Amino acid sequence: MPLIWGALMGIGLIVFGIYLYFDLAAWENSNEEMRLNSLLWFLYDIGGKLTVAGIFALIGAIVFGGGFKKTQELRKLKNGSHKS
Repeated sequence: MPLIWGALMGIGLIVFGIYLYFDLAAWENSNEEMRLNSLLWFLYDIGGKLTVAGIFALIGAIVFGGGFKKTQELRKLKNGSHKS
């Protein structure tokens, strides 16, 4: 079931990216101090909240696609073994 795990992890990363986008947007409109991981600060400095969210969405899409591809490969192997 690689597709299910890939889909769940991919969707989770995309949702986390969306959460970070709105969290950063709220922070930009407030006077509060924000604490972020150094990697997230680096991404934020490069391109803002859209870059941070985009990286997580991109990684999520890659994970989702990898799970889908792996499932297709397993189906081909399974179907090929039944024909022999």
